[in-house]
Amino acid sequence: MQQTLTDTDLIKSLLGHNRHHCAQILSNQGIDNIKFGHWLAIPSQQLLLVFRHQQCIAFDYYEIAA
Repeated sequence: MQQTLTDTDLIKSLLGHNRHHCAQILSNQGIDNIKFGHWLAIPSQQLLLVFRHQQCIAFDYYEIAA
């Protein structure tokens, strides 16, 4: 069963880490993610992790375009 990231401290624990480390943590939790540009997308949560200078600095939600 997949957990909701925003209901746990998992998302907060990713802040400050590099994209590879965040992707690995998510993968270890069984959470699919997609790397692109300065973001790491988590489709099942409609969540983006935002990176600057190789560190996760924020997260934001997105809507799936019709």
